[in-house]
Amino acid sequence: MDVLIIDRDELVGSILADTLDAEGIPAAVASDEEALRLPSDCAPRVVITGINRGHNEDMTGLKVVSEMRRRWPRLSAVYLASLWPARLRPEMLAARERFLTKPACLAQMAGTVRELLDCSDARIGATQPRSR
Repeated sequence: MDVLIIDRDELVGSILADTLDAEGIPAAVASDEEALRLPSDCAPRVVITGINRGHNEDMTGLKVVSEMRRRWPRLSAVYLASLWPARLRPEMLAARERFLTKPACLAQMAGTVRELLDCSDARIGATQPRSR
């Protein structure tokens, strides 16, 4: 699986997954708990998740991705929110992280994911020995 969508709203997650699948990008939907219990050999390359997912869940998306990165350090992330969170400073986002406001244009979402996947491919190619 290339992309894992973590969303508590199954319909939203399914729409995003269907959109990415239609673009040739394999995607699956999971809850926080399911994402954190994925087997090691099922590492996603990109995670899409909300940052603020309720009044008592400030910045939860960042925490979930941080926890997932303990197992998969090269994991890229796309964070979604209606507004830029007041506590999130732009410099807090790593090179392989993006922020999109909701509702995100589906074409923009697919383009952002493809950009992160391409960056991931470049890093993998750079670490593999060249054949002679």
